[in-house]
Amino acid sequence: MELPGKIIISSPEWLPGLLGGFAVFLLILVWSYRGTGISIGRRITCILLKGFAVALLVLCLLEPQWTQQKPEAGANYYAVVADNSQSMSIFDPGLNRSRGEEMTKLLVTEPGFWRDTLDDMFQVRKYGIDSRLHGLKDFSELTFDGGASALGSALHQLGSRFRDQPLAGILLVSDGNATDADLDQLDLADLPPVYPVVIGSKESSRDVSITSMSLSQTAFEDAPVTLIADISSIGFAGREVEARLFAANFSKSPFSEGVKIDESSSSIEGQAPIDSLVKEVSSDQETLAFRFQFRPEQTGVSFCRLEVSVVADSLAGDASTEEATMANNRRLAIVDRDSEPHRILYVAGRPNWEYKFLNRSLDEDDQVQLVGLIRIAKKAPKFEFKGRQGETSNPLYRGFDKKDEFTEQLDQAVFTRLNIKDESELIGGFPKRAENLFGYSAIILDDLESGFFTRDQMSLIQKFVSERGGGLMMLGGYESLTRGDYEDTPIGRMLPVYLDSGKGLSGVRGVSLELTREGWLQPWIRLRSTESLENERLESMPEFQVINLVTEVKPGASVLMQAKSKYSGETYPALVSQRYGSGRSMVLAVGDLWRWQMHDQTDSGDLGKAWRQMIRGLIADVPSRIDIDLQREQTKSGSTMRIQVGVKDEKYWPIDNANVRLTVKTLTTGETGNEVAEKPTGGMQHSEVQLIAEPSMKEPGLYQATYVPRLEGGYHMEVEVTDANGAAIAREEAGWTNDPSAEEFQSLLPHHSWMDAVAQKTGGRVLKRSELDG
Repeated sequence: MELPGKIIISSPEWLPGLLGGFAVFLLILVWSYRGTGISIGRRITCILLKGFAVALLVLCLLEPQWTQQKPEAGANYYAVVADNSQSMSIFDPGLNRSRGEEMTKLLVTEPGFWRDTLDDMFQVRKYGIDSRLHGLKDFSELTFDGGASALGSALHQLGSRFRDQPLAGILLVSDGNATDADLDQLDLADLPPVYPVVIGSKESSRDVSITSMSLSQTAFEDAPVTLIADISSIGFAGREVEARLFAANFSKSPFSEGVKIDESSSSIEGQAPIDSLVKEVSSDQETLAFRFQFRPEQTGVSFCRLEVSVVADSLAGDASTEEATMANNRRLAIVDRDSEPHRILYVAGRPNWEYKFLNRSLDEDDQVQLVGLIRIAKKAPKFEFKGRQGETSNPLYRGFDKKDEFTEQLDQAVFTRLNIKDESELIGGFPKRAENLFGYSAIILDDLESGFFTRDQMSLIQKFVSERGGGLMMLGGYESLTRGDYEDTPIGRMLPVYLDSGKGLSGVRGVSLELTREGWLQPWIRLRSTESLENERLESMPEFQVINLVTEVKPGASVLMQAKSKYSGETYPALVSQRYGSGRSMVLAVGDLWRWQMHDQTDSGDLGKAWRQMIRGLIADVPSRIDIDLQREQTKSGSTMRIQVGVKDEKYWPIDNANVRLTVKTLTTGETGNEVAEKPTGGMQHSEVQLIAEPSMKEPGLYQATYVPRLEGGYHMEVEVTDANGAAIAREEAGWTNDPSAEEFQSLLPHHSWMDAVAQKTGGRVLKRSELDG
């Protein structure tokens, strides 16, 4: 290999004198032809010929020489890097061999003269790239089954490895479809010139692929999970594409026993899909949008798999459905539903119908548990003659076996506790300490005056919402809101409405409920799937007779439902919501929502569904004591998962001395991309890795760990937190999916612009295969 040459002057010291003499000679020569009578044309020709002769003489006196450098054989390194990813298995249009076979021909079977030249002049280092960079003894070791194309990190690693060594250049043989990072994020400063050789055709292959997929969860009860997928179709105009959604889950078992693979749902063969949709393709290149709405059967972390395929044409035969690859026809998605139920504290000033129907509604929700604290008698003044001599307890409890410090006194209210987890819960009435109150996710206050609470308890409720991130809902009972004297109290300041002491319950009877514009946008407010059905439902609702009049809402609050008077036509806020600190507060101004169920002639269960969805909306963003944050990052070693676990105590203060153990299990297919194409219903395998999260130096109560997902599939993580003495604090679970094939086959066309940009940034250029021997 020869480097570009250049001309040098052996006697540069003669240059000034020769140039000066040559200039004087030209002046004398021009002067000598004046008045000779020769025509102008002949004079110019003579001057040019004589000047050219003297210029050649001057050039000879300067002794010019042509020099060229050649690298010393074996003194420098040269890296040849080949793509070993699954995209090399693609068959381009018009070719009877894959991209991998094209690369094998270029590097192994018919390498050409360029390989011998490189071997003679450099120490050639051979590498393969898939999810990472690895050395090769020979390019015949390439298998083209890598799950990713980490081209960016591989180039970065080469620059680091040869930073202090003479690396002359890099020959990169690939299709340019990098899966690890954008070009703008790559650090190419340490790289020598990169000379890419693009493998693949510029023509599009017939293929159907999942280009993007997103999953969202709402409080809408019938279908709380929505999956939206964009399906790209190339070359199948006039055909039908089918998308099928399957469950692919870990079977649940106690934490002590771990998580096991559910073999019955891991294999798709013979398994009925959750749902399937078929759409027709109208053009050769088209993107179809598929939308699935479903309700998962289990709580906690679960997985679902989306598969797409071209519907076979009985007349055209199976060949009509052939695609460039099947590896981009399936993807996993994760569904994370709370495994532990949210506990809701309901506090009422008197027994009422509202609790009956609310409790009955939430009994059908396995993710919510209602705990009731209902006052059945207010505290009364204590007089000596009401009891026997020496007796301080309430005579209502005379004859009970339980005689202790918690027996209700005459000057204390009498409560009944419902759905409590043990005898100690709420034994002293409404909690007075943060560790007793913060275990609930939300508080519902119904028909309860502000005097029920002490000032400290109201401040505790305020912290429960603003700092702990809990939810607060006040129902429109007789002694709620304005009539409950909550104005100018910590609770009143949290509510999303202004409490006007001049307003109350009087003057409004016979109101109907209707959704506002903001209410229509909230899925947990609507009970029907379409607007027309929802309007029919609203019209069939009964009139309500009890509503607390609130005329003004606070800035930032959202009116989701309003009550319309049957007689005056005026409207009043009925359901109002706002964010308050880290939590949420709501007001449901209607005080007799139970009438809805009493007048339900068709037994539709709408009231129960409405209650469940409203409670879900109230607790949707309530944090738990264990906060898990998963962030995917690109590092030198490839794609990594950065795991952050925030740990809090019963008062929701950070814990600095906790022990955080992570157990990561995989749900993955054991086949390569080619095998998946041949056997799309392969069996599942799983593995287990245990990690210890280390405390963060930047934030108290935060613990960090890093996991590198090597396999394609779903990852389920259990988090077990113990204190310094080994006592259990909490357990939580999370998960993620790793789909390198989705990015690997995002585009079947070679990424010429990526390869050209790398070459330009490093001082190289894109080479055609014919130029290697040039």
